This record gives sequence, structure tokens and C-alpha cells, in this order.
Amino acid sequence: MELPQITQLFRWHHPLAGEARSLLRAVYDPATRRAVAVVSELADNPDDRGITYDFSCVAEAALPLLRANLSPQLGSVLWIAHFGDFSYHYLPAPETFTAVSLDVIANAYTDDHEGDRELTADEVTRLFGGRPLAPVPEVLAVLGPLA
Repeated sequence: MELPQITQLFRWHHPLAGEARSLLRAVYDPATRRAVAVVSELADNPDDRGITYDFSCVAEAALPLLRANLSPQLGSVLWIAHFGDFSYHYLPAPETFTAVSLDVIANAYTDDHEGDRELTADEVTRLFGGRPLAPVPEVLAVLGPLA
């Protein structure tokens, strides 16, 4: 059985610098009500709007998209920050995945950077039901600009 998935660009508000955008790819398992969401940092954001400054803002903006496109009964989300050459226009960078540990306090996410851990591309592929993520530039070419 193929699991429901979503791929889309989305806007979010950086708490210090204003509007930013990222690529969201997620998969949902109806049996466990759990989603895995990969948020890719994009190079065309200004340097002061990175997703790691306050990932809770990114998650708060992406969560309604997951609920609307995957399931309103979403139980939990494994959030993954994704970086690579597509993230930085000033230096080549290896592709990295970081599982971001977010807490929920008063119905909102908080990010204290405690418990974050690196994942391999193979681990992310397994989390996506054995399907590797397509390279970000290819996905962006298909999606086109965010309106």
C-alpha cells in the first residue's frame, strides 16, 4: 500500500526577519496517524531567514498543510530539517537531514534544540516507505514558483 504524500512550497514567518519559504515533503501512515515531514532550506531565502533559527515557526506554518492534505486526524509528526547545495548559494554543502525535537506547550510548538539528531538519507528513505526523496532542484522545477 502506498502511503499518502504531499509535496509543496509554503510560506512561513521568520520571527526576526519576516516572510520566508521552504519546500515541504511529507508522508502519512493512516494506521499509526503519524506523519514524517521533511522541510528543505532554500537558497533563495535571504541569509537571515534560516529554518534552524526557530524551527517551531516552520512547523506551525506547515502543520495546517499536513492536516488539510494528509489527514485532519494527524496524531504526531516527525519533523526533519533538510540542507544541501540547494540551501546555500555561497558554498557547496553536503546533503544533511536533522530530526528536530519539538515540544508542545500550550498547543504550540517550542524548539530548544535539545534532542535533535542527524539522520542518513537511507533512514529518510525508509521513513518515506522506501521511496527516496527526489533531488530538490528537480522538485522545484516541477512545482514552479510559489504564487
